[in-house]
Amino acid sequence: ILRSEAPDARALLPDRGAIAVKRVVVPIDGSETSKGVIDYAIYYANREEDAEMLFLHVMTILEHEPVFYGEADVVLPPSEDAVRAEFLKFIEERVRASGRGIPRMSVSVRKGRVYEQIVRFAEEQDADMIMIGHRGLSPVQRFFLGSVAAKVVAQAPCSVYVHRPKEKRD
Repeated sequence: ILRSEAPDARALLPDRGAIAVKRVVVPIDGSETSKGVIDYAIYYANREEDAEMLFLHVMTILEHEPVFYGEADVVLPPSEDAVRAEFLKFIEERVRASGRGIPRMSVSVRKGRVYEQIVRFAEEQDADMIMIGHRGLSPVQRFFLGSVAAKVVAQAPCSVYVHRPKEKRD
């Protein structure tokens, strides 16, 4: 092909509106990695002004609180409203620290297997993207536990952005 016959690369790209990513599921767990994901979600929400950030926390058995009943310990989960309020505060702290805002957002709480609930929530919300953190498990941890991010990537109904914090160098 002669240069004059080569198609303009811009003509091959779809219209920007055709690839718009507007509904973004952002799973968070309160970790340092979650802070980085929230920071990126803030940046993204301000870059894509009509994007909606759908924050999601999935409660696990590790979040249950011991309650003493007579002589026995009973383990009860915290209320979803209390957990939602806690994570809303967590997000608002990151938003304040950034000096920006998130025009359209919500915070939801689910119970169950983390990766399954993330995928199901993304399907129900007709999400365009999932923004998830990756903690960097050791090879042994990854073998026994598996990576939530890897399972989400494998089963997601949409694109997945995996936020991996840069390792600090000496």
